Amino acid sequence: MGNFNQDRFRQQVSFLRRQFLQDGDLPFTNVLSEQIVSQALTASKVVWNDSIYPPLVTLWVFLSQVLSADHSCRAAVARLLTHRLSQGQSECSPETGAYCQARKRLPEEFFSDVAQETGQALDKSAQSDWLWKNRRVYLFDGSTVTMPDTPENQNAYPQHG
Repeated sequence: MGNFNQDRFRQQVSFLRRQFLQDGDLPFTNVLSEQIVSQALTASKVVWNDSIYPPLVTLWVFLSQVLSADHSCRAAVARLLTHRLSQGQSECSPETGAYCQARKRLPEEFFSDVAQETGQALDKSAQSDWLWKNRRVYLFDGSTVTMPDTPENQNAYPQHG
């Protein structure tokens, strides 16, 4: 039974990954706004001045890297290059160094702040006919994600008592 659930979960993740990448554009460009990212940067006290990889673009490229079957930085930068050309913007370098440096500059709390702000914005924009008897319904499924228990992860995220 455990293998069946695990296989089903993998199929669902694969399906969602394909859905997000279906249109060939960078994922979440219609959800993540400059305002949300700016608020998260202010909360994280991050200063940014890079023209090719501002935080919003860096986040889009990172999400495309994570969701893509090819997790390489080279493929992520190639998707950005394609996106820029499709939007009529100038070409950027296919080299990965600037992207990797931009990604490293985003602090961990930035991602949490962006996720919370995005969730709140989506919740506020929910149509009234999505409500059940004019109420919001919250679901919790108990899904978990695990990571290798390396010494670095133990230092950053110690076990609960």
